[in-house]
Amino acid sequence: MTVNVRGIASAIACTLAVIIPSALGTAFAQQSVQTGDGLLAIKAAMPDEARIGEEFTYEVEVTNNSDNVVLHDIKLRQRKAKGLTIESVSMKGNQDSKQQQDSKAANKSRKDGKKKSPGDSESQQAKNSQQAKDKPEENANASKDQMTISTLQPGDSRVFVVSATADEEGELRSCLEIASYTPALCLTSKVVKPELELTKTAPKKANRCEVIELTYEVKNGGSGDLGKLTVTDSLGEGLATIEGESELSFPVDGLAAGDSRRFVARVFAKKSGEFSSRAVAKADNDDLQSRSKKTTTKVSAADLDARVTGPSRIYGDGLATFTATITNTGNVAAESVDVAVKWPSAANLVDLDNYQLKTSSQKDSSSSQNKKQGQPTLAKKQDSQSQKKNKDQKQSEREKMQLQSESFVIDRLEPGQTAEFTYVVRTDNLEELPTEVQASYVCSIDSVEDQAKAEAKTTATAMATVTVVRLPALQIAVIDAEDPVKNGSKVQYLITVWNEGQAPDQDVQLSAKLPGNLKFDSAEGPTDVENEGDTITFAPIKSMEPGDRAEYTVTAKPTGTGSARFEATLQSKSLKSKVTSEEPTRLFDTASN
Repeated sequence: MTVNVRGIASAIACTLAVIIPSALGTAFAQQSVQTGDGLLAIKAAMPDEARIGEEFTYEVEVTNNSDNVVLHDIKLRQRKAKGLTIESVSMKGNQDSKQQQDSKAANKSRKDGKKKSPGDSESQQAKNSQQAKDKPEENANASKDQMTISTLQPGDSRVFVVSATADEEGELRSCLEIASYTPALCLTSKVVKPELELTKTAPKKANRCEVIELTYEVKNGGSGDLGKLTVTDSLGEGLATIEGESELSFPVDGLAAGDSRRFVARVFAKKSGEFSSRAVAKADNDDLQSRSKKTTTKVSAADLDARVTGPSRIYGDGLATFTATITNTGNVAAESVDVAVKWPSAANLVDLDNYQLKTSSQKDSSSSQNKKQGQPTLAKKQDSQSQKKNKDQKQSEREKMQLQSESFVIDRLEPGQTAEFTYVVRTDNLEELPTEVQASYVCSIDSVEDQAKAEAKTTATAMATVTVVRLPALQIAVIDAEDPVKNGSKVQYLITVWNEGQAPDQDVQLSAKLPGNLKFDSAEGPTDVENEGDTITFAPIKSMEPGDRAEYTVTAKPTGTGSARFEATLQSKSLKSKVTSEEPTRLFDTASN
């Protein structure tokens, strides 16, 4: 709105009254005037008649006729009129104010013949002005010749009450002049303050194999509307959305005062651990922003530990019994744990028991009992310094050894729970029996687009190796080809040596001794033979494999009659002492018969 303040001239409102010696009643003549711009209007009413020497009153109403223009510093000046004395001027409704009291006191002083000095008047005006500042609502004041209003709001009005006395009989004219005023165009705007409030919630604990929900709520808690804004959250390397993103962004078109928006992000953990972040809400077009409190989620996963216990060695083609345990060392349950038991193809799995579930305390107690009872202990993995050389020698054979396996599933392993089972393997012809137990647990979040990243794999492997101890077992048998033997004939002894053990023997040597009534004639065998008196010695056989046989013959002539006891002695590397076998033969003389 445009206000034109040019050409404002003084407007004068005049009222008339007839002064008579006496009056029967009171009637009022009303006059009004309005400024040329129509902003300010004055309405005054004076009684039609008044008595000489008696005080009478009339009202002056000042009104702001505008809709949105505030009028400041309004000044009305009372012109001097012949035969009229202004006794006092006051604001209607403020008769008890200090200003009115001062005005009445001044009037009384005048009537008493006491004149005020100009200094006193100025002092009183300054005092009244200060009171007006101290009490803004009392923004109007008056003196006998002037009325002022500091501020008059659109549509408001003020009423002054004038007390006067007519001094002469006849027509009385009282004129009030609008000396000045200042219009001010006031524009109104509501001042508001938008406020961003961002809240992020996340679970304190979560399973690696489950979807994690993060909730974000952004609110305008202020009194003004907000334009476009964006909520962001950097999840870091450990968490990602179902689509595989680690940076979250939620655009908001705008928020009215008091409105809020809620967002839910479905994420998964790439690994176990603790993951923390703060979300930020920021207005697009200004610096207004809000940060959420830091949230921390501890992501847990199942973990597996596998162990195998068994004998460190067995002899021959015996049975090796192993005890295996699979323990969930994590802090969440593991579902559908796959277990594979492996052994060499050249051996045979004789038995595989069903697993039994135990708690940690049960497992420890069972382990303690096994040690007390001398049960199988953990087989060494051939990785100690003393066994490194042996391991290197057998490594190539292990790599060539093909393993076969049998599998089963543990339905569920709670945290700290152990599944225990036993299995039995026959060694057959192996010199070493390696066995392996492998447990694996795989969980996957189906809704994740990249399944490779959504899978959590846990694998535990335990190995045990049993050394198969095989020994040679040499046997010797001696028989005579004929019994009894007559004098003048020959007696032949057949000596058989064989290895019925499971390992070769070295330096196998046979020797024989003839009794006094037999004389050496000849000897044959797989090795060279020497004879010295009654002793026959065959050269050693360097190695005799399991199942190998060697046959020797010794021929002798009787030199007498009676019983002859032939001795064959065997020695080898594996034999701690010589082994002797005897064969008796009866000798007789036909002439004596």
